Amino acid sequence: MSDLRQYLKNDNNSLSRTFAPMDNAGHAKSMFGQVEINEFAQTFDYCMVFPMKKENGVFQQSPVAKYCVQEMVNAGLECFPYLSVQGDEMLVLIRCPIDYLKRFADKVNYKIYIDPAALSDTLLNGDPEHRIGPIEIKHMPDICEYSPYEHIFLQYRESVDQALYHVPAGETSPFTKIIRLKLIFMMIRAPKRDGGCDIELTKLRHKKEILAFYPLHDKSVKKRILSKVFETFTFPWNVPIEDIREYFGEKISLYYVFLGHYSLWLVFPCVVGLAFQLVVWGTLNFSHPVLPFYGLLITVWSVIMLEFWKRREASTALQWGMSDYEAQEQDRPEFKGDTIRSYINGQDITYFPPSKAEALMTFSRTVVTMFIMIVLGVVAGIYVYRFQLQKSDSTYDYASGIASILNTVQITVFNIIYGNAAIFLTNQENHRTDTMYEDSLIVKMFIFQFINSYASFFFLAFIAANLEAPPNSPEGTTGQCGADNCMEPLSINLATIFGSRLTVTNFLDIFLPYVNHKLKIRAETKGIPEDAKVSNPERDYSLMLYEPVVESIQCYADTAVQFGFSLLFITALPCASFFSLLNNYIKTKFNMWKLATFYQRPAPVGAQDIGTWQSIFAIISVAAVITNAALICFTMTVLSTYSLFGRVWIFIGFQWVLISIQFITQAIIPDVPESVEVQLDRTAFINDKVIEKVEDEDYGIPKDVQEDDDYFSPQDHRKKKYCCFSVGKSHTKKIRMNCQDVRLYDYPHDCGVAQFPTPLNKENFGTVSTDAGSHAGNFQFNSYVSNLAAVPNMDASVNMPPPAPAPKPYY
Repeated sequence: MSDLRQYLKNDNNSLSRTFAPMDNAGHAKSMFGQVEINEFAQTFDYCMVFPMKKENGVFQQSPVAKYCVQEMVNAGLECFPYLSVQGDEMLVLIRCPIDYLKRFADKVNYKIYIDPAALSDTLLNGDPEHRIGPIEIKHMPDICEYSPYEHIFLQYRESVDQALYHVPAGETSPFTKIIRLKLIFMMIRAPKRDGGCDIELTKLRHKKEILAFYPLHDKSVKKRILSKVFETFTFPWNVPIEDIREYFGEKISLYYVFLGHYSLWLVFPCVVGLAFQLVVWGTLNFSHPVLPFYGLLITVWSVIMLEFWKRREASTALQWGMSDYEAQEQDRPEFKGDTIRSYINGQDITYFPPSKAEALMTFSRTVVTMFIMIVLGVVAGIYVYRFQLQKSDSTYDYASGIASILNTVQITVFNIIYGNAAIFLTNQENHRTDTMYEDSLIVKMFIFQFINSYASFFFLAFIAANLEAPPNSPEGTTGQCGADNCMEPLSINLATIFGSRLTVTNFLDIFLPYVNHKLKIRAETKGIPEDAKVSNPERDYSLMLYEPVVESIQCYADTAVQFGFSLLFITALPCASFFSLLNNYIKTKFNMWKLATFYQRPAPVGAQDIGTWQSIFAIISVAAVITNAALICFTMTVLSTYSLFGRVWIFIGFQWVLISIQFITQAIIPDVPESVEVQLDRTAFINDKVIEKVEDEDYGIPKDVQEDDDYFSPQDHRKKKYCCFSVGKSHTKKIRMNCQDVRLYDYPHDCGVAQFPTPLNKENFGTVSTDAGSHAGNFQFNSYVSNLAAVPNMDASVNMPPPAPAPKPYY
């Protein structure tokens, strides 16, 4: 236990040597490249954890564990199964030989970055065999800022010259660590017809048959990323994005790209807003005539910022090879339904009746509406309480402050409660794809958080002035504003709630994961002997599970709410942009520290854009025009000399002029830079010539080529297209219950490279020994002892149990 706790306190153990696996002659040969290593697990990519079933005091391997290991080995993966220190879990380290990675990447059309120099030579040489002449594409900077051969990602093919694919410095093949992680994750989930394992990870994890599945952390890379992020002059817009992408994948990295873009654009309204705020504080005039100009400025700024984000997003997708990531999408493993013959093409599909889906959606809408009504009732109750406090002379001065604090508590508590309810409701809706699932959850979160976060401001800005003033109010008090107009209490309330929300949210974002992290460590270390050696994969297992979809939505939701604070009532608090920028600076550092310290490393997932959030930020931008126009015309005193009729027309004209400016700006600024469009067209052309071998038109009639329909046939990509994780369709499967027991090993602590054991693979998986005393399918933890010297070639194996009864479906 002390070993694990010491590791968690100090996660910066030094790395001792450069490792490259040895062949029989003792020469280095590696599919990993040059990897700083001091531990056996660093030669693997993933860890899958299964529970051991305890019956009558004896641990047994679960049928699911045996089935999964067998399917992974059959697909070509190498597995190293061993027991945890406590003996109640079976950990399986997973990696894939380079040959199988190549075949699978070919099968699923995985795109890999192309070496510019090699691509130029290939095109210049042409391909006479396939009737393709020499091609030279000149660089014309005035038309396209990119050279013709940079940022080109093409489908991997074993049949083309391998020198075409870019090999990064320090690597021995184009299959870098992040690419291996993506391909292995795809392989485990992919149907067998595509060379995959057909394992439904999410379903099995939900049923607790798989306790965890995660890539192994790399301490040296984590340390490098965190050291850069925590430098004083590392701002949200200059974090090491490429390092983050190579470690966590594009989905997580894209959020930091957006946060950096948004933060950099906040610098201008931050500086200008502070100047306007000083004017307001200096004059104590919260309806100062300069504020409408700032409102005009910030609403135009918001739409320009979002338009330039679209361009940045498109450029980032091009540079990361994600421009067509969403071309295809698989069914969610959690999608449930009946397997029927498709009424379109006759193939097996999973069918869920639309009537049932609509009934589930109606139930969700009802629950969401109920939550919204409760929130509105609580907000109304807070201001009724505020009104009662204002009736007393002793509490009159504190009424607004108390109401603001109660609003902060209400917002925080309801966000936590509703967040869990929204996830539960969305899980029950049985969405077919991840995009449909995320969109439904995003809409729920945004609608509720918008009302929950801003309801009190709408009350103060547009309702309080029209209500009856408390009987003991000072002369000149307007309604229930508590001042001569509602701008001053609105500004105070906005500053109190916004500042409190930023403080409380950041504190809870760190405190709750920290507490949960400590509780999991305590649970996982319970019963471990003081002198026990704990492997690094077990230490990673003691970290918390990272849910990419939920965590991503929460990050964007927090940013969207903050964006609303900075826009919707900006004339009441011009310095809100400064607090937003400061919060983003702190949030970037602590979110990355939290992700790298408290959580298991998430499987890398690609991303083409920020999806529905783009529309949500645009909606907030348009809503800001309406709210600030209403503040200027009806709440501030700058137009008090005009009649109500005149102010109404000014309000209509003001908002429509600004909305027109926003739409004109959107029309003027292209969403995708011309250089990106040109480079995408180049990519399509180069793919036709280099990968698809499409003849030049002047060569005449195409050749008639007969293609074999081999299991790993590279030509299958012409029949169906994949993009990254888009493989297969969800369907109900049966897990065989008569799989042989998995051979277990001792984890090789303090072991030299030459003694690293060979994992299970297709060649040795069925080779067993009948020596007495070796691991059997049913075993006790105390007998889990073997000779490490006998492990490397895996000659010392297990007694195999008699055949199991006839198979029966597991789920």
